[in-house]
Amino acid sequence: MSKEGKGNVERTNINESLKALYFSGKVKPTLNKIVVELKSDPDNIELVLLGCQCLARSKDYDQLEAFADESIRLDNKTADGYYYKGLALHHSKGKEQEALINFNEALTLDPESTSYLIAKANTHLLLFTDYHLPIKFAEKHRDKGEACLTKIISLVEEKENPSYKDLLNMGDVYMTLSRNLDAKKYYIHAMNAYETSEESNKDKNIYKDIVKGSNKV
Repeated sequence: MSKEGKGNVERTNINESLKALYFSGKVKPTLNKIVVELKSDPDNIELVLLGCQCLARSKDYDQLEAFADESIRLDNKTADGYYYKGLALHHSKGKEQEALINFNEALTLDPESTSYLIAKANTHLLLFTDYHLPIKFAEKHRDKGEACLTKIISLVEEKENPSYKDLLNMGDVYMTLSRNLDAKKYYIHAMNAYETSEESNKDKNIYKDIVKGSNKV
């Protein structure tokens, strides 16, 4: 095997190892190791995006924006980069419109992502409650937010075997719509889908979100 081939194998092994560590629920240790690895492999976009996941979960939105910018620099056709940039901007007061621009870019690249849609919906609904906006503009944001939620419902209902993440998003949609019984149903479906997933695909961080959502109902 060539030196380049060995390097690619080593990178893949490191990426898979750190992904497994993150999926086990150890967010901070994963991020610490990512930072170390990126010093010697700064163009490893998979690790940059995994770092985005860690930072989003730990709610470090300043660092999240920096990591998201780096992922876009490395590949401006990576939808997740725009999604994470939007997520960071959503949590920066006054930058909600910029957040929407990035969510729209992510959805241009992956129009059926329920995660991107629910993030966009949340930003529109946040702007709907912004009392500094004229009523007609606020109402437009409400309508756009509700349209995103409706699209999520349609997308998930059309899937034969939706992922546990999609089912979690459905639960969150129905919570937003104050349809608690439907929300509970989908949180239960999400738990069941998680339990029947391949071990390597089980993200304990998302499972915690499912449990937290279910406990709210």
